[in-house]
Amino acid sequence: MSDITDPSGASLRLSNDERERAVAALQSHAAQGRLTDAELQTRSAAARSAVTRGDLAPLFTDLPGGLQLAGHPQAAPSVSAGAGVTGREPSSRWGLLAVSIIPFVSVILFFLTGMAWGYQYSWLWFLLIPLVGAVVYGTEGGRRR
Repeated sequence: MSDITDPSGASLRLSNDERERAVAALQSHAAQGRLTDAELQTRSAAARSAVTRGDLAPLFTDLPGGLQLAGHPQAAPSVSAGAGVTGREPSSRWGLLAVSIIPFVSVILFFLTGMAWGYQYSWLWFLLIPLVGAVVYGTEGGRRR
């Protein structure tokens, strides 16, 4: 988590979720009596129209606790065509497709090889399911969308 007052992240663009979290935080402060209805309306409108994290900072300078938003990367890597931020992003779309269809492929291969050579070792095709999952998602299991 990073504080919106952190100058290193002030130029980062906001997501819709971050704007809504800011509005929710303002509503919480108003419920605690720190903001009047007029101030809440003004600050909520400003929060919803904010573009960067730096735009939100003035809305919370006089409120205790500030606002915590999701952490930001220290250095944003360049994004080339077809490649994502981490270098593993192409696997997000193709990986989802692979993980979705591999059970069906395994069943088809199970029956095809079972009928052709017997079912003694055909069950091994089902090991493709966790194998594909491990290749697609790697060790970054905690970073899911």
